[in-house]
Amino acid sequence: MSSKSVGTGLYRNAVSYFGGIVVMVSAALILFALIAGFFNAQPSPYLGIFTYLVFPGFLGCGVLLILGGMRWEAGRRRKQNTDRALPYPLLDLNDPNARKRFAYVVVGGSVVGVLMALTGYKGFLFTESVTFCGKTCHTVMKPEYVAYTNSPHARVACVECHVGEGADWYVKSKLSGARQVLAVAFKTYKRPIPVPIHDLRPARETCEHCHWPQKFYGAKLLQMPHYRYDEANTPEQITLTLRTGGGSKTLGRNAGIHFHMIIDNTVTFGASDEHLQQIPWVMVKHSDGSVVEYTSPEYAPDKAASLRKRNMDCMDCHNRPSHGYHPPDGAIDTALYSGLMSPTLPWIKRVSVETLIQNYPDSATAREQIQKRMMDYYRQHYPSVPETRAADLKQAIEVVTAIWDRSVFPDMNVDWKTYPDNIGHRNWPGCFRCHDGRHKSKDGKVLTMDCTTCHTAPQRGSLLGLGNVSATAADDWHPWDLAAKHLAIEPHKNVLCNSCHQAGFLPRKECKDCHK
Repeated sequence: MSSKSVGTGLYRNAVSYFGGIVVMVSAALILFALIAGFFNAQPSPYLGIFTYLVFPGFLGCGVLLILGGMRWEAGRRRKQNTDRALPYPLLDLNDPNARKRFAYVVVGGSVVGVLMALTGYKGFLFTESVTFCGKTCHTVMKPEYVAYTNSPHARVACVECHVGEGADWYVKSKLSGARQVLAVAFKTYKRPIPVPIHDLRPARETCEHCHWPQKFYGAKLLQMPHYRYDEANTPEQITLTLRTGGGSKTLGRNAGIHFHMIIDNTVTFGASDEHLQQIPWVMVKHSDGSVVEYTSPEYAPDKAASLRKRNMDCMDCHNRPSHGYHPPDGAIDTALYSGLMSPTLPWIKRVSVETLIQNYPDSATAREQIQKRMMDYYRQHYPSVPETRAADLKQAIEVVTAIWDRSVFPDMNVDWKTYPDNIGHRNWPGCFRCHDGRHKSKDGKVLTMDCTTCHTAPQRGSLLGLGNVSATAADDWHPWDLAAKHLAIEPHKNVLCNSCHQAGFLPRKECKDCHK
């Protein structure tokens, strides 16, 4: 049998040579990107993607090409019946040339191994970072990211709540993320992003690492500044004590919202809509083992079996803990109370809110129109204000613009009206989804609607300093005489707070506001 003599190096083939070029170029790009990232003051999502994901991916492909080319070359030699037709490289350290090649492989392999280990670990950290979650898919995630940076959880990484600890949920999140990447790439994502997220990790495995109802319990004083829609922007303060409750049976008898909802009782509910805003069926399992079912009058009890059941947890009330879009009315009240806007500008509360709730097609138009509307109003009704109060008016316009910028995103069809916020019941049904006074059990027991179950009776009085409570606030908590006038009308008896205080609208004050 004849044989041919060929070069012994199995890497001597076009595929392996190309793989070597890919490895060298990728390694150089990784080093360059690492240096560039070191000198970057702010982390860049796109530089991070290329540094820790794209370039290492090419480097790994280059290594596979080298090895694949060597394997292909070995097969080719066997077919040609050469004298070096070995399936794998021959290692003989007694041969000086073999030692030299071995040294090159060890050094090169070590460099590649270190780079892969470094970028792999940094890549893992990068995919867990706020920069990756919030800035990579800029248009899609901008509303959620902006809301997050203005939330009380702005220093809590996204993955702490959305993924949590453990490799299993990390893998699940990345598999889910792969579908989202494809949706972004092919522009098939929904606008706005639909909620709730059905595959989100249970809140008791994430939220309760910090918020532990069994240990953190008691009551909370709420002081809510409010400015009236009048010329003087009359300041008021609504004060109440929220009975958050909590605790555990080992601490003795407890009470409050958390104790009755998730500690002493197990609450299961069925929603008839995708957004969990229509809840016609509720089941409460008490600590003594008794079970009571409540059904709204519009929903036949025998239909409960068709509803998708869910055990109530933190997220069913605190559904927007880091991604809230504060309605214009409350946002302007906060700005006035904190001194960002001057409450001495006449009608500034009404002018600001009316300006904010207009529809603007994009940010540039909004900036232009907000300034124009507010300036035109004062030039027409208070000509001296733009001259004598120019600095205060300019500051007010900047604050109103900033509120719009962090709350309205036309590209994603997101504004104050998009996502229901279920904590409380002022701007959205929230608590009243179940506690509307209409859910009844078979024996006639009503799911309570008594306000004082969750908080003390509100007090309305003058605006006070933080932590100060007026002992003489005798005004009725609501400016209207609800009991004697408005709610005494039979069709109005079931009117809830959010019917008049809808997010993104001016409060309804007259009959014509509802009855067109």
